[in-house]
Amino acid sequence: MSMVFVVLGLIACGGGEAPPVAPEVKPEIKVEEKAPEPPKAVEKVDLAAMPEADRNAWLMKKGQEVYETGGSGGLACTTCHQPDGKGLAGTFPPLAGQKDLMGDCVRHAGFVVHGLMGEIVVDGAKYNGAMPAQNVLTDDEIAAVISFERNSFGNTFGYCMPSDVATARTSPAPTIAAPAP
Repeated sequence: MSMVFVVLGLIACGGGEAPPVAPEVKPEIKVEEKAPEPPKAVEKVDLAAMPEADRNAWLMKKGQEVYETGGSGGLACTTCHQPDGKGLAGTFPPLAGQKDLMGDCVRHAGFVVHGLMGEIVVDGAKYNGAMPAQNVLTDDEIAAVISFERNSFGNTFGYCMPSDVATARTSPAPTIAAPAP
């Protein structure tokens, strides 16, 4: 009889095999997929029709925006060349005081349009970073950002026009002479 109590006790207390555990049901979480953002609308202006002072003011304002944000799809210049235009030692050269390297507007635009790779020497320091081509930017944006660079950071190198950028797009990529061994 004691065996019956043991068996009944095991059954009553849930002894023996453990009852099956139901899997935990987690509520379904729906993740809404965002549609990709359309490209930023690019403001089209007629720079040639503007008075010089208004044109230069527009170039500086738009140029600063492109320098800081990358404009309509490029990389922000400030990421590498820094907010003060002094670059990062050994990797990204300064823009401040570089009139000879920037050259005229077509050459300067060419660096932005075509990019630049390989070792260069700036102010006696070697740099070996890569500047990716920013050819996704409009001619107006590139003219603006190089005008901003040419007239910021202590530079006073003049203003550039979209026609300079158009010429750079159809010209070979500019180069910088390799450093002497």
